[in-house]
Amino acid sequence: MFLGNNTHYSYLRESYETVGSKTWLNDDFIDSKLFNSRSLFTKESLSLCKPKPRELEVYALLSGISFDQEITSKLVFVQKEISKVLEGALHYWVHPLNFGVEYCVFKWPDEDWNKSWLGLIEKEISLLDVVPFQFVIQGIQINSDGCIIAKGYDENRSIFRIREQLKNNLKFMPERQSGWAHIPIGRILEPIGISKFTKLQYLINTLSNAVVAEFKIDVVKFVHETRWYMEEKSILLEHHLK
Repeated sequence: MFLGNNTHYSYLRESYETVGSKTWLNDDFIDSKLFNSRSLFTKESLSLCKPKPRELEVYALLSGISFDQEITSKLVFVQKEISKVLEGALHYWVHPLNFGVEYCVFKWPDEDWNKSWLGLIEKEISLLDVVPFQFVIQGIQINSDGCIIAKGYDENRSIFRIREQLKNNLKFMPERQSGWAHIPIGRILEPIGISKFTKLQYLINTLSNAVVAEFKIDVVKFVHETRWYMEEKSILLEHHLK
């Protein structure tokens, strides 16, 4: 495992911790902070307690969707352990085949899109100067808005380097980009009560630094997403790192 005292690992670890620690400053999730999470799902599905992500249009670069069976099974196990604590509280789990780590977004839902950008993006992806790299999932985190993530760490800043290379060469890319290397796995969508919240905090503390999986990433995928959490999507290009 490549993790250690390197600067990039320390940066990511501290960045995750800065956000994740804020969740436990309260004794339950707060409705106002959960609003952003709830807004990702249709109102009808929430009223039926069967959360369904909203339709949208996003163009992005990811790896995963899907990962291999062993990695997927480990993340599903985490989902099940959290579900045991949440019991009947409203929450949503990303489908196992839709687990992915995001490098960058070329278009957010509220932005315009120019079809001529497709060819430019595909060309830049084909020119990526990053070799296959190790990726470690170390720890699970729940943010105060209910977002549940697997904390990812990329060897040699590989995800960050790809993000920077594309942003430097594609001037139309949005300024807003991820500053992490995480895998979204679900959302908590309502306050769960003090008792469950305390149990959840204990569980997350036990998982906060546990190594869930380590594997090599050698493929990136240019994806057109039409429903949140990759529930509806098409893969426009697969590029093998080499």
